[in-house]
Amino acid sequence: MTETSCPARPEEVFERIGSELGVSLAQMTQDENFRIGSEARRVVATPGSVPEMVELLRLAFSESWRVIPAGAGTWLAMGNPPAGFELIVSTSKLNRLLEYEPADLTATVEAGLTLAEFNSIASRHGQWIPLDPFGSPDSTLGAIISTGSYGPLRCGYGTPRDWLIGLQVAHIDGRLSRAGGKVVKNVAGYDLCKLYTGSYGTLAVVTEMTFKLRSTGPTDRTIIFSAPNVDELVKLAGLLRQSSLQPAALEILTPREINLPTVDPSSAILILRLIHEPEAVDSQLAEASRVGAMFRPAVLAAAEASALWSACHQSETGSELSTSLVLSFLPADLGEVFNLIAQQIPGVEARAHAASGVIRVHIRVNDAVSVGQLRRLREALTARGGHMVLTLADEQLRREVDTWGEVGETGLLMASIKKMYDPNCLLSPGRFVNGI
Repeated sequence: MTETSCPARPEEVFERIGSELGVSLAQMTQDENFRIGSEARRVVATPGSVPEMVELLRLAFSESWRVIPAGAGTWLAMGNPPAGFELIVSTSKLNRLLEYEPADLTATVEAGLTLAEFNSIASRHGQWIPLDPFGSPDSTLGAIISTGSYGPLRCGYGTPRDWLIGLQVAHIDGRLSRAGGKVVKNVAGYDLCKLYTGSYGTLAVVTEMTFKLRSTGPTDRTIIFSAPNVDELVKLAGLLRQSSLQPAALEILTPREINLPTVDPSSAILILRLIHEPEAVDSQLAEASRVGAMFRPAVLAAAEASALWSACHQSETGSELSTSLVLSFLPADLGEVFNLIAQQIPGVEARAHAASGVIRVHIRVNDAVSVGQLRRLREALTARGGHMVLTLADEQLRREVDTWGEVGETGLLMASIKKMYDPNCLLSPGRFVNGI
């Protein structure tokens, strides 16, 4: 990894950008916006066009400034603490809808447009990008792609990489390149869209994306099941997965995770969401109620269901949390991993994407968790073929417990790709797997 011999001070970076590219392009801030760690001040540049982005990156490259790409800045604490940086580059002003063809079910957007903003537009045509990533509603589509973020709808609709069919990126030296295309049937060559998805800004800055869309389901219903313990709901989840149901989401929540006035606070719950034609939803609700009859099934009213899913998302990023983990494993090991969490961190809150083999663990500010507990949990999970990632932790904890964990020989391949795209390690240095 190449380090700058004498890192530029924020004042120097700010003044250089102002003299070269205009005083309105960047700001030097001391507030919490775009904070990465404990730095007192940081320079944040917000280019308003792709040409401005290109010129900014060219300047950064010529000065060997280390650059942290960002969207709205809501997930900058994710990842290992950077090896250092001189500049944060936000795409928040690149927020235009460039092309939208409802008849073709495709749309091209700039990276700073938010998912909520786009889906509000597409809903007028009965369409959407069926993603519900955890995080702030202000999260941009570029950040969702760069982090590969997803939520409960992964069960029925997959992850961001399943809906991205083309993109444009700006490399650290200012070169622009494209991958994929603007039509759904585009399979020529390597699918570089998947390479950039989830790369956390370590290869290039995403500036533009093309998505395929889906028609919104006319009927959206949620049914919940409750039980005294998670083990019983794990069995129910297995039965539901083996049935003919087509769930949009299938979640298991431990008792402390979400409070519902209609549910005993000591109970764990399983949430099943169905988005289909009315007849299909009615049929599947009846089937789900039959399969889970002993678990007190309750179909939620629309307002209550909306509040529940909103609470699920808020629970992921609430200020009361100090640490969050994502554990991935084989779906068949769901019960074993729940028990493993209870053994290593007793009383902790957890919730599972029950069809996907993912559990999210939430640790509140007032609940202590030690470095040793996290390391033992990771070791035990790895021994079962699973993987643990820290999605939220303070800077000190991230210095003691690697965000990503070991990835084996895959790390060597990722390092070689990093060297090819960013040989001087100027983009998000040290924040990704194996210190990439």
